Amino acid sequence: MVTTPSAGAHTERPIMSVERRVLVSNIMMLKEKERFDRAIRERGYVPVWANAAQFLSESDCLDLVGDVDGWLAGDDRITRRVLEAALPRLKVIAKWGTGVDSIDLAAAKDLGVPVLNSPGAFANAVAEIALHSMLSLGRKLVMVDREVRKGNWPKPQGRELAGCTLGMIGFGAIGRRIAELGTCFGMNVLFSDPFVSTPVDLLGKAALPASLTEIAEKADYVCLACSYNAENHHVVDAAFLARMKPTAHVVNVARGPLIDEPALIRALQEGRIAGAGLDVFEQEPLASDNPLLGMDNVVLGSHNANNGRGAVEFVHENTLNNLSRILG
Repeated sequence: MVTTPSAGAHTERPIMSVERRVLVSNIMMLKEKERFDRAIRERGYVPVWANAAQFLSESDCLDLVGDVDGWLAGDDRITRRVLEAALPRLKVIAKWGTGVDSIDLAAAKDLGVPVLNSPGAFANAVAEIALHSMLSLGRKLVMVDREVRKGNWPKPQGRELAGCTLGMIGFGAIGRRIAELGTCFGMNVLFSDPFVSTPVDLLGKAALPASLTEIAEKADYVCLACSYNAENHHVVDAAFLARMKPTAHVVNVARGPLIDEPALIRALQEGRIAGAGLDVFEQEPLASDNPLLGMDNVVLGSHNANNGRGAVEFVHENTLNNLSRILG
C-alpha cells in the first residue's frame, strides 16, 4: 500500500543538511542493528537508532523526528502531531510489515508524507500460525504437552478440522490463505469482508460470504485476519461471543483490539466458548496477572505470527527499497 501526497500538498522542502538521516524504530531491524546499520549506510543514509522495546509512543516520536529525512517505522504511534513535528524534513515513512493502523494516514496524505508498506507479505507465515492454533485447540495439543512434561499421560478426546466450519473475519491476502489451508483440511469456509461480497473459489471449493451474525452462530472456528480501524474495534464483543456455539473457538492473528478481551476472558471462564488462540492482545506484552495465562484452553503467542524466515527477509528488503524509492 502506498499513500501519495494530495494534489495540493506542498512537497518541496528545503534541504537542511547534505546528510540524509533515517530513523529506525521497527523492532525487527533493531534486533539486528549491526546488520542494518551497514545496509542503511550502504544506501547512502545515516541511521538514527531509536530505543524501542515494542513501539514508540507519541511522546517518544516527538523527541526523535525533527531532523530525519526518512523513517523505517514499526508500530509507532505516528499521529498528526508527530507528522507536523517531522516536517519540513521528513520525506517518507517506510513501514516494516503490513499493518498501518498506528499511522494517521489521513494526516500523512494532507501533509504530503508518503507511507509505504509490504501488503500481503505475511500471508503464508501468518496462515500457518492460524492453522496451528486451530489444530492445537481442536486436538488439545498444548494441554497434552504441558501435562506430559509434568509426568502425566492424558488421553483427551479432540475433534478433527475436517467437517468444521471456519468463519473468517477479513478476507484479504492473509484471510484467503488461512481459508485455503482450512479447505485443504476439509473445512467449510464462511467469510465477512466489506470489500468482498460474492463467493470465492478456494481450490475448487466455494468460500461463502456471510454476515457477522452468521459467522458467530455457525463457525466452529472464528478467525480474525482483518486490518484494525475505528469501525471494527471490538468486532468480537460480548454480544458476538454470546451467539457462538459452546464448542467453538476464537483465533486472532490480526490485532488485539479487534476483540473485547475482558468479554472473551469471561466467556472462557464461564465455558460459553471452548477456547481461543491469540497471537495479539489489547495490551502488549501480556501482563503477568492476565487471566489468559492460567487457562489450558488458550494458545498464546507473542505478536509474532509473521516470523517465517522467507517472509521476514522479503519485508526487510522491500522496506529498504520503499525508503530508497522516495529518498533516492
